[in-house]
Amino acid sequence: MQTDIEIYIKSVSPEAIKAWLDSCTNSLSVQSSNPKRQVYWATFADANKPHTEFKIIVLNKVQSNFSSVWFNTKNTPWPDDKACAQQAFKHFQSSVRCVVTRWQEGDAPDQWLNIDTEGEHVIDWL
Repeated sequence: MQTDIEIYIKSVSPEAIKAWLDSCTNSLSVQSSNPKRQVYWATFADANKPHTEFKIIVLNKVQSNFSSVWFNTKNTPWPDDKACAQQAFKHFQSSVRCVVTRWQEGDAPDQWLNIDTEGEHVIDWL
């Protein structure tokens, strides 16, 4: 199981990301917000996962107009980055990227899964 999840969403406003996060969590509250960075406290619970409070950090337009969304918990609605990225793409219909596999020491850091209207492809994101 992953200890956290991070995805990158292209050309989506902070307000749209917040609305999506609100739909994915049981509760969502703003801890801090400015044009480049939003921090939220969220809760998630279902029959398979315990009730957990965790932090979500959104960094806007960090790379090539992609915004980073980082869930600082292992208790998310998704088993891994790819499942989260697939749901985000389905919701936004905008390119979404995540690491190809759970990153560990020695992995190529530039290998990414890109999900867009043409499907899912492994790319080098330099």
